Amino acid sequence: MKKILFILLLLVSCNPPARDSEDIITGKVVSVADGDTVTILTDADEQIRIRFYGIDAPEKGQDYGNKARLYLNDLCYGKRVKVEKKGVDQYGRVLGVVYVKELNLNQEMVRNGLAWYYDYYVEDPYMEELEKEARKQKLNIWSMKNPVSPHEFRKAKREKER
Repeated sequence: MKKILFILLLLVSCNPPARDSEDIITGKVVSVADGDTVTILTDADEQIRIRFYGIDAPEKGQDYGNKARLYLNDLCYGKRVKVEKKGVDQYGRVLGVVYVKELNLNQEMVRNGLAWYYDYYVEDPYMEELEKEARKQKLNIWSMKNPVSPHEFRKAKREKER
């Protein structure tokens, strides 16, 4: 039964519903800040910073932070992407699901154990399954005995700086 549910979720996620054109941003990736943030240059020569919706990748200086950034860089730097805009965060970054052709980069980062599924803000059973599978296979961050979430890493860093 779990396999059937997983396959159904996969089919639904591979065929996202049509969206209004104002919810879609396209452009070329000109910078990869870390494993969940890129900057794109739109056709109108506007630079837009994109924070990947529903995931949280390791921070710079954190275990697997550099590997996550390099992996995302290999997937998208210099390539055209489509972003399904989900909102804007408190720092003015567009929150979005990012695609290179048909590849969902948000899912790809979780699938490869290079990002946490951010279930605090998003409810997505397919992303939850991707994380469970990456944990089961002990991929990247999940190969560690006690991986520290980026949220906890940032919190500890702020407390040190006080």
